[in-house]
Amino acid sequence: MHIDDVIARVRDRAISRRDLNKAMAAAGILTVAAPITGAKADAEGEVIYFTWAGYDLPEMWPNYVEKYGAEPETPLFGDNAETFAKMRSGFQVDVTHPCAGSTIVRWRDAGLLQPIDTSRLSNWPDMVPALTNLNGSIVDGDNYFAPCEWGQTSITYRTDLVEVEEDSWGILWDERYAGKLTMLDAAEDAWWCAAIYAGIDTDNVTDEGRAKVLELLREQRPLLRTYSSDMTSVQQMLASGEVVAAMTWNGTPWELTAQEVPVKFADVKEGALTWVCGLVLAEGAPHYDKAHDLIDAMLDPSAGEFLTGEYGYGHSNVKTYDLFSDEDLAARGLSRDVMDMLNRGVFVLIVDPEQNEAIERDWAEVTAGF
Repeated sequence: MHIDDVIARVRDRAISRRDLNKAMAAAGILTVAAPITGAKADAEGEVIYFTWAGYDLPEMWPNYVEKYGAEPETPLFGDNAETFAKMRSGFQVDVTHPCAGSTIVRWRDAGLLQPIDTSRLSNWPDMVPALTNLNGSIVDGDNYFAPCEWGQTSITYRTDLVEVEEDSWGILWDERYAGKLTMLDAAEDAWWCAAIYAGIDTDNVTDEGRAKVLELLREQRPLLRTYSSDMTSVQQMLASGEVVAAMTWNGTPWELTAQEVPVKFADVKEGALTWVCGLVLAEGAPHYDKAHDLIDAMLDPSAGEFLTGEYGYGHSNVKTYDLFSDEDLAARGLSRDVMDMLNRGVFVLIVDPEQNEAIERDWAEVTAGF
């Protein structure tokens, strides 16, 4: 597999990160992960950045390479559960890359994280304000999360095959398109988008609200062609017309438009789902100073230019957007007015692990047909 194909998979934010790691290996660019025995890291060596496949590229931290003349060590993980298990077992890292919400709370409560000294980050004053004050990321004035990338989940639909009076999540419940609709096979996206459509308070999910979402998802299931865990397959189905509307991330319409497929990324009236991922500092990080330099390098516009340009994600540094034209940003489902986009979307930050587990159980029931 060519490196460009790997970048395309990351840009599509395919759910199966394990499969993507295999693809990276096939491309000959997979970094060998250190053993999980907790062997003591070399305090004089390079920072250890435990990350997703596709985030271990030098374009992600050009300023770090310029300063140290070397790249970080980049063992890879398949998902957040694997990261949690390895770090608890003693696998020593400096920085890792989760998404905001219950993950950060759980890791912090388990003693795996320490605060980031934002005074060491030259790019911190240029961060998008809404991303640096997320629920669960700050405790007693200490910041445990440095946002890096963000995006939106909405609907990509074929403008030549779908009749829409007003963009709405209801497109994915429209019986006219039964058998030609697709949902993401992930509760962290699909359940919450259904919750937005149901009109429940996503900041205060009650048992009654959960029951309403569960019923809505059960009503939808017979209308779907499939639940998909692979954006590449979803793109192919949209391109062929096999599927006319699908829940996707904002990179999908960019890819399809480049292929001259007539699609639109819906500006759903109820609000798109906004997600944000970023960097955390491990407790006992053996390279404390270099860890901050790596975080700062990944928050720099020089890194953001690659992240937004190649993967289509929004970057957390407001200065990154000065490097793109309005047309280039729009093609990626982004806008120069970042706050306007964020305000029109819905942030769902699940800080209650028990609530998250209940939602996962509901989602498992729906996808299993119960």
